[in-house]
Amino acid sequence: MKSRIKNVYLMLGRVLNSPKAFGLKERLPKALDEALSRMQLDLLHELQEELSEQGFLDMELSQDCDHEAFPAVTSTAFTLKTGT
Repeated sequence: MKSRIKNVYLMLGRVLNSPKAFGLKERLPKALDEALSRMQLDLLHELQEELSEQGFLDMELSQDCDHEAFPAVTSTAFTLKTGT
């Protein structure tokens, strides 16, 4: 479902950004532009909700997998010199 919503969202963006490519006038009528923009915004909110419900934890966990739990510890030998 998320991929279908994303595809429709992207297609609306293409129509809004270049209506001539779809055989429309260079500028969409104001009412149509507003309606399509509202639809696109609704789809964006729906995508964000799906991400927050299903993928947020997965996304966070996958980011954690990129980092070691305990970074490698290095030790360097050193000696203390006294002032004598």
